[in-house]
This record gives sequence, C-alpha cells and structure tokens, in this order.
Amino acid sequence: MKHENLLIVFASLVLFSSCEIAPFEEGENLVNPGQTNLQEESSMFEKDEQNKTFTFETNDTKYLGAKGWTLWTVPSVNASESFNPVAVEVIKESGRTEAGFGLVFCEQEIEGKPFMLAVLINANGYYTVGKVSDGVFCHINDGWKNSNFINKGYGIKNTISVAYDTGTRNFILKINGYEITSFTVSEQISFKNSRSGFAVVIAHNENFPSKPVRITFENK
Repeated sequence: MKHENLLIVFASLVLFSSCEIAPFEEGENLVNPGQTNLQEESSMFEKDEQNKTFTFETNDTKYLGAKGWTLWTVPSVNASESFNPVAVEVIKESGRTEAGFGLVFCEQEIEGKPFMLAVLINANGYYTVGKVSDGVFCHINDGWKNSNFINKGYGIKNTISVAYDTGTRNFILKINGYEITSFTVSEQISFKNSRSGFAVVIAHNENFPSKPVRITFENK
C-alpha cells in the first residue's frame, strides 16, 4: 500500500511540473490565461489597411462567465528558415486593467498538436511569457512579473518585441526598448512558415456591455 501511495504522489508531481502554475501575487487581481477558454478569432481583429493597425473590440456578454477567454489571430507568416523578429505597438483603451494582451508567435503544429508562444502585458505593469500547446496555456517564466519599463494605464503605448539569439537559442524579450528577459522552450520549433499575431485576454468579470474591451495593435 505504501508503495502504491508513493507512485501516486510521484505521478502527481510529474503532472504538475509539466506546466508551470502561476503564483499568486498578493494585492493584485491577475488573470491567468491558463484558466480561460482559448480560441482563435481572427474576425474580431479588424484591420485598417491604411494605418496597418488591428483593432480588437467587444462587449459581447457571451464572453463572460466563470473562466473568461483568451482570443488571438495570427495573420503574419515567417517565410524564412530563421526567426524573423516580431514587434508590436499596443494600446489598451478600455477593459479590465489586469487582463493581458500582446504577441503570439511561432504558431505551428508539433507532433500533430497546435503550438505557439505568447508574450502578454497588462495595464497594471505586469508581463508574462507562455506557450499554448494543444489548447492549454502554460507560463514558462514563473507567472506574472512586474516591470517598471511597462507604461501603465489606458490609452498608453507600449512596444513589445521578440528576437532570437541563434548562439544561445534563446528568445529575447524587450519592452519599450529595454531587455526584460530571455527564455527558451524544449519543443523542436520550426521557424519557417510559422505564424505570428496578437492576443487579447477577456476577464470573466468585464463590465459588459457598458464597457468594452478595446485594444489596438500596430506592427513595428
């Protein structure tokens, strides 16, 4: 019996170690994308051909509920064998300040399962790095972290950029021109024909329909 209990405990540890759980930050109501419904919704990111911007806006109450949503679009293709740096200027105009928004990239299938990487910030000055594998979001940087380089509030510009160092095989995250962190993943990613774009997290407690979530993205 003791041997069986040890096996159960060991299996549980393996399960939880495979996907980092976001730590709770005292005093902050941070939205964990891993606890939301995840779905690609390209039609909700309206493109302005003249200004080359994408605008996401919704106040649809169907996105409320116990979990909230993470929605994304991936309109850009990485056509070369190497990683083409991605960068976006993003402005959150309304919606819950604690809910994230930002970049997704390296979207592809790995071993028959959908996969992509994500860098999100929120209007309270936090950022997180994660991956979405087979519809499940996992933090890969120990959850949400505060950064003084993120401009806080509504209607404020922030520039998020990601490059790749072929020597170290690390992705390099910069926010507003400042290097914030580097990260890597164990998956065998193919850069050629992978896709990139934008993501928006809708909190479960948005003030819909009176106050929409509205965010604009401009590729840089």
